[in-house]
Amino acid sequence: MRKIVSIPILLALLLLSATSAFAQLPANHLEGTWRIVSQRAVYPDTIIVTTNIPPSIKILNSTHFSWGYQSDSGEDVLAGGGRYTLEADTIYTEFIEYHTSEVLIGQPIKFTARVVGDLWYHTGIFPSGYRLEEVWRRIE
Repeated sequence: MRKIVSIPILLALLLLSATSAFAQLPANHLEGTWRIVSQRAVYPDTIIVTTNIPPSIKILNSTHFSWGYQSDSGEDVLAGGGRYTLEADTIYTEFIEYHTSEVLIGQPIKFTARVVGDLWYHTGIFPSGYRLEEVWRRIE
C-alpha cells in the first residue's frame, strides 16, 4: 500500500516541476538582456554614427522593457522603459512609460526588428522625425 501512495505523489511532483520549467521559457526571441553595440541617428541633414558607446543595457521580459546608460564620467545617466509588443516577430513597438527625456513619455515608438545569432538589429522613427538604427548583442 505504501508504494501505491508514493507513486502518485512522485508523479504529481514531477508534473509540478515540469510546469515550472516551461514557465521559464522565453515568450519571444527578444526576451533577455542586451548590450548596445552600435547606434546611428539619421536626421534630414545629418547622420550621427556612434560605435564607441559606453555600456547601455536593455532588458526585456515577456511584456516590458527597461534600458539604462551611464557615461564614463558618471555625470550622464539616461533610462527609460515601459510596455512593448512584438508583432509577426518583426515589428517591435515600445510604449514609453518613463524616460529621462520627458517628451517621450506616452509615445509609442515602432521599430523593425531582426535577430541574427546573438545580434538584434532594430530601426525606428522617433516622434521628432529622426530615424534610430541600433544593434544590440545578447548577453547571458
